[in-house]
Amino acid sequence: MSTKEVAKHREIYQQIHRAIVSGEYAVGQRIPTEAELGAAYRVSRPTISRALRDLEQQGYLLRRRGAGTFVREFQRTSGGLFGLTVPHTEGGILGPICAEIVQRADAGGHSVLYGGTLPRHGPVSAAQADAFCERFISRGVIGVFFLPLILRREQMDMNLRIADRLSDAGIAIVLLDHDIVDYPQRSRYDLVGVDNRRNGTVVTEHLLAGGCRRIHFVTIDLTVSTSTARIAGYQDALRNHGIEPDPSWVHRWNAAEDGEFVRRLMREARAEAFVCVNDDVARTLLLHLATLGVRVPEDVRIVSFDDLPFAAALPVPLTTLHQPTRDIGALAVETMLSRIAAPDRPPRDVWLACDLRIRNSCGVRPVGSAARPEAASLAAR
Repeated sequence: MSTKEVAKHREIYQQIHRAIVSGEYAVGQRIPTEAELGAAYRVSRPTISRALRDLEQQGYLLRRRGAGTFVREFQRTSGGLFGLTVPHTEGGILGPICAEIVQRADAGGHSVLYGGTLPRHGPVSAAQADAFCERFISRGVIGVFFLPLILRREQMDMNLRIADRLSDAGIAIVLLDHDIVDYPQRSRYDLVGVDNRRNGTVVTEHLLAGGCRRIHFVTIDLTVSTSTARIAGYQDALRNHGIEPDPSWVHRWNAAEDGEFVRRLMREARAEAFVCVNDDVARTLLLHLATLGVRVPEDVRIVSFDDLPFAAALPVPLTTLHQPTRDIGALAVETMLSRIAAPDRPPRDVWLACDLRIRNSCGVRPVGSAARPEAASLAAR
């Protein structure tokens, strides 16, 4: 069967599956014959037959000789196969998110197929992207949880290529953590994560409340919408306090420069505090500052995002925003099931609130003092 025929079979599978889970085809109802479906979809009978066979094998349909094909009662508790583009070895915030997705999917009778064959930070060729998609298409997944690749701006279209290729094959898409386009642009796919612009404001406001004024932002030199949104929130906070953000206060860290970047940063920035785009960047910055003899928080203060497991165990415990990873995973599954049931619904941002975990690096509270995190809540937009 050609790639085009496989894609058509998957598209028909998805449409019939959606009709079942949405209740358009009720339990016990006889669905149209293969000939009728072939005429409706304008495809060959073998293509229809393969789609129905896959649905039958997964427990959605029951074929009765001489009577037709019917929707099974078992469908209400049985699920299909989901794809997850994150490798199962991924750590950071993604490990708990993926674990929750797998657990929730399994509880609903679904299975999860891991991807993870593409480099997270590129570069990625068109052939690699297409082969990556074909793995999910050929295995008959009904939805993919897609963590977009973090790429240079000129390669951003690869994320769009992957998402559109899967969607064109009739596969539902839910984005994890960040969009496939840069902020404030918006793609046509559901996104589950946190409100990064608001979070950028929260951590910067915390430093401003502690008396800092010359606050700089340190990010990576790749394009990712979370970084752009956090920078926007950081700049919002400065403006709210009558400080016009200086573009030179945003620093893009090229990993190849490593220690030289930090030496130049401390020589030229004259910053009172740094907002780091994530805990990995903050940890590396802390390491190099210690090597240079720069004290945190006495000489410069640092705040960050994510609250990775190591954040509290660093030589200078890190003040950072805690991401509700398990809630993100749970809502990703809910969003996927909702998307499959209502494929024509407008795309949604599902944003969750974060807690600010206040530790020594911000210089606001002494060692051992208890932080007052804001109450966690879920917010869907």
